[in-house]
Amino acid sequence: MRKISLIFVFVSSLLQAQFKQDSTKNVNYLFLPALFRTPETGWGYGASGSATFKTTTRKDTLTRTSSVNAAVIFTERGQNFQFIDATIYFPKEKYILYADIGHSYFPEFFWGLGPKTKDEWQERYKYEQYGCYMHIKKQLFDHFFTGLIYEFQNVFKIEYLDGGIFDTLNFTGKKPYANSGLGLSVSYDTRNKAFWPTKGFFFNSHVTRYNEGLGSHYDFTKMVIDVRLFQKIILNHVLAFQLYNYSTYGEPPMRNYARFGGQDNMRGFYQGRLRDRNMTTFIAEYRAPIIWRLSLVAFGGVGNVYSPQNPLSKNELRYSFGGGIRLSMLKKDNLNVRIDYGYYSKYNSGLYFTLGECF
Repeated sequence: MRKISLIFVFVSSLLQAQFKQDSTKNVNYLFLPALFRTPETGWGYGASGSATFKTTTRKDTLTRTSSVNAAVIFTERGQNFQFIDATIYFPKEKYILYADIGHSYFPEFFWGLGPKTKDEWQERYKYEQYGCYMHIKKQLFDHFFTGLIYEFQNVFKIEYLDGGIFDTLNFTGKKPYANSGLGLSVSYDTRNKAFWPTKGFFFNSHVTRYNEGLGSHYDFTKMVIDVRLFQKIILNHVLAFQLYNYSTYGEPPMRNYARFGGQDNMRGFYQGRLRDRNMTTFIAEYRAPIIWRLSLVAFGGVGNVYSPQNPLSKNELRYSFGGGIRLSMLKKDNLNVRIDYGYYSKYNSGLYFTLGECF
């Protein structure tokens, strides 16, 4: 009952806030008490604000809606984080800027490394970090972009159990450190909307290099490939697919390993339930508008983590499935409140009550 009542309080606050976009304004603001739930945080609460806008006129169909978001969050598990992030689409999308600056104190669970860790190995460790991520993309021709990336991460106050799995396993990143890296990206994007696409294709690949010359304590390379397809089938019902691959080379610290699970990947698994140098996942989602601002979603996914010494095996694939409800806060752009439940097993399942889509 406590979870249900909190959801109703949150929805009530939405209805009393600035719920509708004002089509006469170039910028729309939304200020809300923040309330959410994920398996990693339990219930979280705080304050959030966002601004959505066009960098040209609202009648410009070539430029998608930009957004700037900020939040201060605390959770029932003693975590806290503060961040500002932005996605800015410049006129005619000749340039796109992604920016994320934040701080977090985040006790979380650890089960070891590799695709075969057991649920009963769970132990807790703590860390604090601050960092920033900047990504500027330039359009070379229609829908095709190249970009430059800078990423900085400072991890400190790392605490873990003496003699535990975290302590005894052989990996780097057990002491405070900093990462600093430069990267290149290539992307192709024909999606018709930023938040809830009903058609289009998205491909993004980026490679980031971290080394001592940039101020990094560790020398490694990170590569990400993200492929998404959105296909309208009937009456605005949409099939959405994502193929995601994360790979590292060199000597990355453990917190830069692939983390399986979470609200933006394999829902139902705690983010980091499985960790290793590499990860591949495939997710399919069916999105069905129902009535007013409400939609229903069904999803399923499969994948796992792996290493160069132990490649991905079909016998070690993990899956999850589930469904959810969407409530559109901004009707024109379909920025949604998301309620999802993902399931794999008794010990790997969870409720997500968040803002925005998985992909």
